[in-house]
Amino acid sequence: MSEDIINILNSSIEETDIYRQIMDAQYDENCNLKRAVAYARFSSDMQREESIEAQLIAIKAYAESNGYVVIRAYVDKAITGTTDNRPEFRRMMFDARNQEFDAVIVHKFDRFARDRNLSLTTKNTLQKFGVSLLSVVEHLTDDPESIILESVILGMNEYYSKNLAREVMKGLRVNASKCLHTGGKPCSGYDVDPQTMKLVINEFEAEAVRIIFKRYLEGESYTSINKELNSKGYTTKRGLPFGKNSLYEILHNEKYTGVYTYNKSASKNFEGKFNRHKTKPDSEIIRVEGGVPAIISKEDFDEVQKKLMSRKNKAGSYTAKQEYLLSNKIICGECGSTFNGCSRKANETHPLYVSYRCSKRNRDIKCKNPEVRRELIEAIVLKKLSDIIFDEKTVPLLVDRYNAYVRTKNVETAHQLEVNSAEVKKCVRDINHIVDLLMEVQSPTLKEKLRDLEIKKALLEANSAELKRKLDSLSIDEKRLRTLFREAKKMLEEGTLKNKKLLIDKYVKCVTVYKDRIVIELNIAEIFTLKNNVERA
Repeated sequence: MSEDIINILNSSIEETDIYRQIMDAQYDENCNLKRAVAYARFSSDMQREESIEAQLIAIKAYAESNGYVVIRAYVDKAITGTTDNRPEFRRMMFDARNQEFDAVIVHKFDRFARDRNLSLTTKNTLQKFGVSLLSVVEHLTDDPESIILESVILGMNEYYSKNLAREVMKGLRVNASKCLHTGGKPCSGYDVDPQTMKLVINEFEAEAVRIIFKRYLEGESYTSINKELNSKGYTTKRGLPFGKNSLYEILHNEKYTGVYTYNKSASKNFEGKFNRHKTKPDSEIIRVEGGVPAIISKEDFDEVQKKLMSRKNKAGSYTAKQEYLLSNKIICGECGSTFNGCSRKANETHPLYVSYRCSKRNRDIKCKNPEVRRELIEAIVLKKLSDIIFDEKTVPLLVDRYNAYVRTKNVETAHQLEVNSAEVKKCVRDINHIVDLLMEVQSPTLKEKLRDLEIKKALLEANSAELKRKLDSLSIDEKRLRTLFREAKKMLEEGTLKNKKLLIDKYVKCVTVYKDRIVIELNIAEIFTLKNNVERA
């Protein structure tokens, strides 16, 4: 059934009369319908909490009642929403760039993305293309409260995803403690025994690993080692020729010394990408000595690590890359040019001076507007931003709106609680009635009926308590939210909030620097702009 719906939404004009009728309505000069596409998704670890069919039916109904025509559907199956590396999602974004539609409609925002940063950045990208993101269940507007509410909803979606990942991780850690293979391809030199699920040596691949360590200790270059391996017919575990990254991972892998390791690679970054060269802290890594058969001696491995470190230290001094939070946001009030990030030292003994300066300061125009220290201007902007975004006056309204959202999301649970409560009241009435009768007539049948009713009442009350607990667990406590607001505000002002750059990109329209003052324009909603004047020191 779900495939039929997708086919109807995706089919060309020649393929179905239904699609032709939709397109005729779209291009009728007397029709005001706007073009929309449906995006639906389920992940393999979610057991399909909403089927694709249900999502598309709801999207179609929502579109028809809100003046949209669904011209296409993009569906990703068994793919997580914490990354944008989804085939249909990418195709949808490509088509959005070409302005093939006016809106993307999802059943819920967590179908679009389960990561706050990904959701916000992608939504902003769609807005640049003139495309709106709409949710069937979660109705949000562009007023200031909805912007904050959206952040809370995205946070709850991300919490669900990360909490689920944490539960999955618990099971994987149990397997890891037993030195069992936890999934994916084993590293070169090993295979998985299907009976024991433990790693065993693949002798052909293991010989390539021994060559790599031996040649590296002999002083051979990566290029030379790769050339020898490929000439002898060795390949990586994926059947590809060896390259620099392949050698890097092998030379750093202590598993070859017989140490079972798990949870070593660093987590995905905010873009959903892995950096295989980064590792987690030792406290998070599981290591079991003798957990796998050794291919390389510990002495050779340690010697290789010393050599790798020595080469790294000789590679040259590392110059830290400076982060400029206000890139593309600062304008010179004197000549209208942009302010760019700049870092320099007067000499080797002086500390690094990091600033923003007018791009025309040292050019033909020779703008006289002085540069401004990065720390100073960023601190001013972050303070103004925190006062607006984390204004505690919005907390009561935000709590009410979020809890209303929770109630709409859990209509079925609330209905069950209502039915349950009504049943409890009926049981109480029946029990009181039987008690009254027993005071007049001693009847074994009535006593048995009374016992049954009391058992039923106890079960209903227990069920009601569980349903109420479920609803209460999703609601927001105003005191707790105020505490979170204060903590987040402090972190934003100090510049330690992880997503401060995203907040600046979303809410700061521009910062204009004059010789005597700084003007900060904040976008709290598309039609709501605040200007703040700050005297320049």
